[in-house]
Amino acid sequence: MGRDASHHYHLVFFLLLTLLAGCTTNGVPEQAGAPGQGAGELMAAVQANQDRAVLELLSRGVSPEARTETGQSPLMEAAANGNRRIARLLLAAGADVNARDRGGYTAVIHAAEHGHLAVVRALLAAGANVNVSQDGESLLMKVVASGDLLTAEMLLAAGADVHFRRADGVTALDLARASNNTDLEMLLVQAGAAR
Repeated sequence: MGRDASHHYHLVFFLLLTLLAGCTTNGVPEQAGAPGQGAGELMAAVQANQDRAVLELLSRGVSPEARTETGQSPLMEAAANGNRRIARLLLAAGADVNARDRGGYTAVIHAAEHGHLAVVRALLAAGANVNVSQDGESLLMKVVASGDLLTAEMLLAAGADVHFRRADGVTALDLARASNNTDLEMLLVQAGAAR
């Protein structure tokens, strides 16, 4: 998303929040709750893919950084579900695009592992770290291991490190070769991976 489009999106979100600020669904003004209040509602709305409810809760001041016991944030949940609209609402409300859960996962890892290309694109545009790693493997390595050519291509275009090595020395190219995925192998070599 270009700078003008991003600015336009944030302006539209701000206007929507302004229109909804302090109102319940029946239009009666409501006081903002204490910090943390509504966090469970927000996570439930994200899990149920209820865009309107998410927007309303955010407009009431519910933090987009609410966490589950495992450290999962609403943004991570939206990414895993493939809900780009909710992910964008949470990002516009200030969600940390690079936050990690207790397992070391970020929203972009969740989106990529579930094959949600549009969400991966939105997260990268919002500043997600393309070279994030989890359990010693880079995001690119995880995507290559799953055989996802389109996501691998997007990550490389966004600057993914094709030379990243696991502790045992294995690279994304090694993973592509091990699975006999010649398309991924060719893509990685064209991106500069050592033959």
